[in-house]
Amino acid sequence: MSQQTTSGADRRLRHPGAVHPDRIESFASPPIKKSFTLQPGLTLCEAVAHPLAELGIRSGALLLSGMRLGPMQFVMPTWSKTPDHVAYYSDTHRPEGVIAIDFATATFGERDGGPFLHCHALWRGPEGERCGGHILPFDSIVAEPTEACIYGSRAVTMAAAPDAETNFTLFRPAAVGATGGSCIVARIRPNEDLVEAIETVCRHHGLTRARVRSGIGSTVGAVFDDGLRVDEAPTEIVVLDGRVAPDAEGAPRVTLDIALIDAFGRIHRGTPSRGCNPVLICFELILQAETDA
Repeated sequence: MSQQTTSGADRRLRHPGAVHPDRIESFASPPIKKSFTLQPGLTLCEAVAHPLAELGIRSGALLLSGMRLGPMQFVMPTWSKTPDHVAYYSDTHRPEGVIAIDFATATFGERDGGPFLHCHALWRGPEGERCGGHILPFDSIVAEPTEACIYGSRAVTMAAAPDAETNFTLFRPAAVGATGGSCIVARIRPNEDLVEAIETVCRHHGLTRARVRSGIGSTVGAVFDDGLRVDEAPTEIVVLDGRVAPDAEGAPRVTLDIALIDAFGRIHRGTPSRGCNPVLICFELILQAETDA
């Protein structure tokens, strides 16, 4: 880590595949917001999939803070051992006992014809240390009944499919029903600036005010407004809070508070600097359009 700043252009990485022409994809649809209970004894994916199937939800943002998982399995970001990827996942971690999650959001969608979710979470370790990672939804079990919340769509899917540019299997949104509404489902591709890309999504949908319901993905290291820089490229990030409001000229301007997990498992928190944080692999975004009070 250092205090030196670097432009986003200097931080971009070349991926193994050809650059896809569509850098930002997003769809608007009517929102569905509902609270439900995660039932114990089920995998995290099962506990989410059952109630969302009853609601007919195809994609969305899950708020899972406060859940308790045991056993829980997770991975963290690390360097790739081969040229097939610019970054990769660590070996699987299996902490003992029941883990109380402080903060977690997830993107809900589908993979291989069944329900799937991409979850980044924060919790405390046995010595009180801050921990975080990518929760494995088929290998983590809900330990206690917990209230969760979905903000989602019946008209937009998030389907995981092989991505030739990054050589990963990634979520990609697509419209399957009537579009138009206050729920925006988006995916941002590599090397697009995180902050500027969110504002591009807002402009595309005519939004000047919005709330980030979930933002999950990775950036090439990070540069924060307080001057802190994370130099190592592999990261995972989760948006803790995100708001869009008009600037002096009426254009959408986003302010983000994120948590970032680096390649050494350290947790960093702050506001990512504009123009300095290119997306590493992808960034999944669920926005709620808001109106002026």
